Amino acid sequence: MRYIDKSRFAKCKTKTWDIKSKQWSDRVKDAADPCAEIKAIGNKWSSLKRTFVAEFGAKCWYTESPQIGTDCDVDHYWPKGRVKDADGAIVKQGTQQHPGYWWKAYDINNYRYSCIYANRARDEGGKIDYFPIVDESMRCWDSSAACDYAHHLILDPCSIDDVKLLSFEVEIGKTASAVTYDENPIGFEKVRLSKIFLNLDHETITPHRLRAIKDAQAAIRCLKLASSLNDDDLDDEDRAGIIEAKDRLKELCNRKSPFSAAAVQHILSNKNAQYLADFIDELDLTP
Repeated sequence: MRYIDKSRFAKCKTKTWDIKSKQWSDRVKDAADPCAEIKAIGNKWSSLKRTFVAEFGAKCWYTESPQIGTDCDVDHYWPKGRVKDADGAIVKQGTQQHPGYWWKAYDINNYRYSCIYANRARDEGGKIDYFPIVDESMRCWDSSAACDYAHHLILDPCSIDDVKLLSFEVEIGKTASAVTYDENPIGFEKVRLSKIFLNLDHETITPHRLRAIKDAQAAIRCLKLASSLNDDDLDDEDRAGIIEAKDRLKELCNRKSPFSAAAVQHILSNKNAQYLADFIDELDLTP
């Protein structure tokens, strides 16, 4: 998971988005049944898919899986309809069911470009209607309340603090928590739940993340070996290999590249090595 800067969402809007989104939001606000009105208006957020891809790359913001041979969704981080807690129970107050965060249905800041495995029900995971929070008493129920962002328990790629919570097991390619439970119990729980609800370690995803890690390791080994040789000992094939290794590391670190966060983690552990010194500034090693 790489950080997605919401300030760049302005570049992703269609020419009429601000006008149209306000019209749709006003219709929903004035409706007796907001959820029914959202269904009547239809899926308007899909018009942003192309511009999201152009700005941030053709990959899921949650899993970093590339969009190859499949469609991707625009996930509503705050669910626009039914809401479930961490146990899968529909959120209620007495007999009243939570109406969903309908007021965020057409708010571009609520959108996350997502693969099907992260957003839909697949095997034991998928975000679907889940939106667990730390303290249920702090959940907002209407548009007049301050939103419950500070209490969310699903990792958000638009939060730099959330992104920093995620780490990777370099030997198997699975996700892990960058913090212990004792250090940060809420952060640890966010990672634990996100591994499930976002399908971060699904069997169709993990091998490809591991491949990115292995590619980073191989490129670093090549550069490390070359650095131990005298320049006169390098032949044309060696020099071509060095260029290829550097280009591969640049590609792996590119924010638009699949599984770049896992590759970056491995490269960061070598960032002070002399064999990276001449091009380290060309690698995007930020979260």
